[in-house]
Amino acid sequence: MCAQRWAQAYNAGKAPRLFLKSTHEKTLDFVPLEVMKIFAIDGDEARLIEKELNSHRSQLDELMKKEVNQDNESFQ
Repeated sequence: MCAQRWAQAYNAGKAPRLFLKSTHEKTLDFVPLEVMKIFAIDGDEARLIEKELNSHRSQLDELMKKEVNQDNESFQ
């Protein structure tokens, strides 16, 4: 089912369940992630993946901050 049709079904109160892992990210142009999570068959798995990705993002942010600080110190 395409994203527009899924959104149409959701608005009509007839949204089918879905697999987040199989859903293209462009779907977010039509349906918020929080809404899709409600209908996700693989919701538990998706939450674990999201938690892992957020952890990686935090680690990357910390590394980037350290790199910027080191670059700033080398210019002084």
